[in-house]
Amino acid sequence: MRRSATEEVGAWASQLAAESRDWDNASRFYVWPESLSRISEQLRRTEGCIIGVVGLQGVGKSSALLALEETEKIRLEQTDVVLFKWQREKDLYGSLLEENHEASEEFLRKYRKALFNTDGRRLREPRDMYVIPIRTIEREIGKNASEVLRRRTWLDILRGKKVILIDTPDYSRTDKRAMARDLNDIYRLWVNLSKTKGQKPNIVLAVQKEMFGGHFFFDKMQKIELEPLQPEQMIEAYRKHFRTTEPFTEEALLTLARMSRGVFRRFLRYINLALEVWSTHPDPCHSIDRAVVKEAVTLERLAEDMELELAEVFPRQSDAPRQAVQLLMELEEHGSLKQSELVRRLGIEDYSMSRLLAKLEQHRYVQRERSGTDKIVSLVRTRKYRRH
Repeated sequence: MRRSATEEVGAWASQLAAESRDWDNASRFYVWPESLSRISEQLRRTEGCIIGVVGLQGVGKSSALLALEETEKIRLEQTDVVLFKWQREKDLYGSLLEENHEASEEFLRKYRKALFNTDGRRLREPRDMYVIPIRTIEREIGKNASEVLRRRTWLDILRGKKVILIDTPDYSRTDKRAMARDLNDIYRLWVNLSKTKGQKPNIVLAVQKEMFGGHFFFDKMQKIELEPLQPEQMIEAYRKHFRTTEPFTEEALLTLARMSRGVFRRFLRYINLALEVWSTHPDPCHSIDRAVVKEAVTLERLAEDMELELAEVFPRQSDAPRQAVQLLMELEEHGSLKQSELVRRLGIEDYSMSRLLAKLEQHRYVQRERSGTDKIVSLVRTRKYRRH
């Protein structure tokens, strides 16, 4: 049975991770940020560089790498580009051998050949290369020799690429050691590949913004920030899929986009929350309006979703993150407001509002301009995007 239009929206919004989407289909609906276009242009001019694509958790770093992969494969040869999720070496080779890795097919083909070119393998018939299980051959040549050969094969594959796209995991705030360990390993890989004779591969590394900084490797990268999407970009992505805003009203979908603060994963999650609330209403035939959206996505939920990024801004202030979310949503909804008006709307003392705004201004969330005896507060907007 064909799904209803509402079920189609729910199915689309349930694919929170780029890896779970049908990318051949999803790439047609991708909204290309300006910063990603700059990376694509830079890759045409350089070699041997490492570019850090820095973005908030859920902002679309994996989708950005997938879009870059597609573009670079068109520009270069299919075999010149590789994209993979970063894994530590102890997990990497198991994933490659079990065909769970993006580069498994190429690795297995080259690794089989390398195994049969080791001592004693030349005595076998060529057809044995594709018949005898890899694990059987590894047992014959020994664990140490197999590990050396695996590593050499993997590095040879990477040395033959012109563009390497590495997607790092999302780390929790308590996971800085795990991130530092991964960055150490990626740094060693970069140094190794920098010794490649001839054209050296460019590396594009996706890095979680909330965790960016504090590691020596960051200073060696060319940092390009993947800016959060504008509300109109999110609505454009929705319209690309469904050609309409239904079952949402235009105002309701815009409210969801503003609540998401540029993070596409949140936008999808909030769409599903609104669909769930709407389905419990007595008359679900009407469109989802702003009242349903406000009921579905509470202030507590918004504060929880922004907890990681605001932890750096307000490390030891328990009430400040919630107040900051309220303030940001007021500015998202109403545009620029006087500081005195924000004091009235949020019920915060003058001095507390000044401290709150000073922190948000320092971290480029808001900007203030003097207007007589008051100040006008507005959101810091990223540059306008272009269609790709």
